[in-house]
Amino acid sequence: MYFTIKDQGAELRCVMFRGFNQSVHFKPEDGMEVFLQGKVTVYEPRGQYQLMVQIMEPAGIGTLYLAFEALKKQLQLEGLFEDSLKKSLPIFPNKIGIVTSQTGAAIKDMIQILNRRAPYIEIILRPTLVQGKSAAEDIVNAIKDISSIKDIDVIIIGRGGGSLEDLWAFNEEVVARAIIECEIPIISAVGHETDITISDMVSDLRASTPSAAAELVAFSNAELKQKIQKEEESLFKIFQFKLNNIWQMLDHLSERNLLQKPQNILDRQKEKLRTLHHDLTLSINHHYKISDTQLKAFNKELSILNPSNILNRGYSILFNKDGSIIKESTELSDNELFEAQIGKGRIEAFKKRDIIKDN
Repeated sequence: MYFTIKDQGAELRCVMFRGFNQSVHFKPEDGMEVFLQGKVTVYEPRGQYQLMVQIMEPAGIGTLYLAFEALKKQLQLEGLFEDSLKKSLPIFPNKIGIVTSQTGAAIKDMIQILNRRAPYIEIILRPTLVQGKSAAEDIVNAIKDISSIKDIDVIIIGRGGGSLEDLWAFNEEVVARAIIECEIPIISAVGHETDITISDMVSDLRASTPSAAAELVAFSNAELKQKIQKEEESLFKIFQFKLNNIWQMLDHLSERNLLQKPQNILDRQKEKLRTLHHDLTLSINHHYKISDTQLKAFNKELSILNPSNILNRGYSILFNKDGSIIKESTELSDNELFEAQIGKGRIEAFKKRDIIKDN
């Protein structure tokens, strides 16, 4: 970061390198009062003094609160709190992933509630740190790990209550973006009912507590039985309605003359069948005559073009000793042997000489 700090009497250029500015929990803006700690150095190419900042904190109110408000404002401007981005939770989940501390009270409460309400659900825990310097990174990795497991239907992330500092890992930007990018629906259950975190705002559903998340994620056995009973009653009413319609339709049809005298229907169908049989016979005979006429014409054409018939009329085909057809007399030398193919058999002969006729 390159920026300038100033008061009413002077200003000082500052630089804060990546290794230090990653620990800043808020977005610096123009006009914001800050506390800085660093080293004064000289930028030799310009002969200017500058402050190499190592720590930056907002002045006036708590650092974490300011950071919370700054990140909240940033993500809100990006539209990441919009309801249109929220994924729907499955109605009947079979496998639930939980991201929380392995030793905290939250996991014990959730497992106890899920086993009591919905023992048909498989629970997969991915233990993670929930507070401290490395917690945010561990939560991000936990979300990625558990979302890569096959057939995970929904993920619950969270922990029990605590101070703003204790819950801060769930206010980190990396955690918020990991929740947004996850393709599996996520329920955020962080702290008590009055605790609101960035994770709550970007998740697909916010639960006031981890226990509430376990209550919300799936129907209990009693709720399922009640739902099934309602569906059965609804299906029975639909079936009864359609059955009544069918009976009314049959009663109406039974009054028709044709159904009272089914022989009339059979006689009409037989007459229709006889008509179709007669039409089909005529059509077959007509196509047969056309095909027979065409076949005879084709045979006549083939007979005219048959080379054997031409030879039988006194013509011949001449072949040299290689079996090639002779088209001109110049292709043979005097006294050269050749064959003549006639209508029946072959004749060998010698060329005597070319006969030249004057035109």
